[in-house]
Amino acid sequence: MELKVEQVAIPEKIAFNYEELKQELSDKVKMYETLVYTDDQIKSAKADRADLNRLKKALNDERIRREKEYMQPFNAFKAQINEIIGIIDKPVALIDKQIKEYEEQQRQEKKKKIDDFFDSQIPHMPVWLHISMIWDEKWLNASVSMKSIQEEIGARIESVRSDLATLSELPEFAFEAIETYKTTLDLNRSIAEGHRLSEMQKRKAGQERIKAEQEKVVEKPTMAMQYQAKEEAVQSPKEMPTYVCFKALLTVTQALELKEFFERRNIEFSRI
Repeated sequence: MELKVEQVAIPEKIAFNYEELKQELSDKVKMYETLVYTDDQIKSAKADRADLNRLKKALNDERIRREKEYMQPFNAFKAQINEIIGIIDKPVALIDKQIKEYEEQQRQEKKKKIDDFFDSQIPHMPVWLHISMIWDEKWLNASVSMKSIQEEIGARIESVRSDLATLSELPEFAFEAIETYKTTLDLNRSIAEGHRLSEMQKRKAGQERIKAEQEKVVEKPTMAMQYQAKEEAVQSPKEMPTYVCFKALLTVTQALELKEFFERRNIEFSRI
């Protein structure tokens, strides 16, 4: 089947007094550009406008008439061509549907082969690793061979095993780093998470150590005061108070608390 179009005579040029009209109108335009109508000439201005509009309409009407006349055979040809194209589109759509169904079937069959191969590698990989975690949509393209897909899957599994071995050797928080890796398959990100938790633990231990040391410093003068109170309790009621000198390592807050304690007990004290 082929399109055979008979020789068509190109329409002749439509001749009219183009140059005459162009020159006449060009001259008038120059006149109108400098013309200023007086109040008495408004009627004349309206007449000039009407003449120009009539000429414009006559030109445009003739253009439309000639255009329809010239386009009539083409429009008929166009309608016939579109009708034939519509007839062609029907079998094209049916064929296209079958091709797409076939290609989709091929993709599903290939996907099953990929899944089966991945399942055969289960003894060599972590139980939590799923095909969706390493899936590449391009594997379903007809241009990608099963051999190259199998090689890529094998390489990905080996990479995962190597990364897990690296993470298991972390001195701290190896478990947490591996848990992060299970959801990201990103070695650097998982190592960073392990380091983050390690640094957090160190900061926490440091804060707890400082707190314990501060409590120990407070405890010493408290014990000394308790001892002094016991001594006073066993002293004779007639025994006169005496000065007791001692030195303590205190923070400003602790020193203020000790001062407040002395004042509540009416204990006289002074700086050494």
